[in-house]
Amino acid sequence: MIVLATSKRIELQTYKVASYFDNGKQRFETELFNLEVLANNQHIKVGRFLPEYGFGLKQTMGPFSKIYPEVFDKEQWTKRLNKSELRYIRLKDNMWPELLGDVYKRRGKIEFLQKIKANEFAEQLIFHDCQIDMRKITDTFLRETKSFFRNTNYKYSDYFLKLAIEKRGGKMVPGIEQLLSADEVEQLPDTVGIVKMQNYLIKQETGFYKYRDYINMLKELDLPLNKSNVLPKDLTEAHDKAVEALNAIKREVVRSEFEERAQEMQQLETTIGPYAFVIPKSADDLIQEGNALHHCVGGMNYINQYADKKTTIIFVRPKESPDQPKYTAEVRQGKVVQIQGMFNTAPISDELRTAVSQWIEKANRLKVAN
Repeated sequence: MIVLATSKRIELQTYKVASYFDNGKQRFETELFNLEVLANNQHIKVGRFLPEYGFGLKQTMGPFSKIYPEVFDKEQWTKRLNKSELRYIRLKDNMWPELLGDVYKRRGKIEFLQKIKANEFAEQLIFHDCQIDMRKITDTFLRETKSFFRNTNYKYSDYFLKLAIEKRGGKMVPGIEQLLSADEVEQLPDTVGIVKMQNYLIKQETGFYKYRDYINMLKELDLPLNKSNVLPKDLTEAHDKAVEALNAIKREVVRSEFEERAQEMQQLETTIGPYAFVIPKSADDLIQEGNALHHCVGGMNYINQYADKKTTIIFVRPKESPDQPKYTAEVRQGKVVQIQGMFNTAPISDELRTAVSQWIEKANRLKVAN
């Protein structure tokens, strides 16, 4: 790709280069493939559609390839624009030329932002940041926000963060834009002032997500938000303690649910043939079974589903040693789902399958296992 520029127009020329051999000698042929012209506030695109040129850009390779080539003259190519309408805009050499169409269309706004040294905002316009609604970037908007963006690294979204903070009755503290967004301001508790909250998050060097998780856990723990807990001295430490407290409650709930299921299932603890059918009494029983046999029955998914009566787990062991893990069976809706031994690879005999089937028949008669 070649970029040419004059004071009145910018041209982007893409050439197809073909290599031929004639009598052992190599020769090259070039052909203009795509031509783009930026002039008079228009972006004209012309492509080589055989047998002639037509409006629109032609793919350089297959039907799913890029329109623009992978290789072009990168060496300070933006200096070629010094005589064009873009001469007052600072562009980086690592910018792909295909962005020039949008840059040309937005050149007045980009030039304005670079002039007031709002460089981050200007870069967003240059690189076509998808988070920006260009319909809102009017000349009026830029004039009204000039004092906010001047000599800063603020981005477009930071202005709306400022508005959200002001709506809460405070001023935006420099640096908070790295930790908070406008939408997140509405989710902050109003127990303390918004300025104090900003300074707190900056001091803690943590973003909104950890703080939101902490507040949500306080609510789950049914603890009222007040000045003593809404801004803990060490957010990470307070967050971890809240996790521990919440997990302890959940473990207690699971323990209680396990005890209830154990009582219901007690009548199914029996022996059939050479096998003893043992009921798990606690979540620890499932964890120990999973660890002993090296399978996943000890994971939280099985623990929660067993406690919620969404599945039934039964330990199948030698009748002579009922405390020794050997096989684990899972039952759902009155049918065996799986029988697993060590590493999920131990062979399952027909005798074992028959014994499990007999156990399920008994469970279905008693209407205990799901």
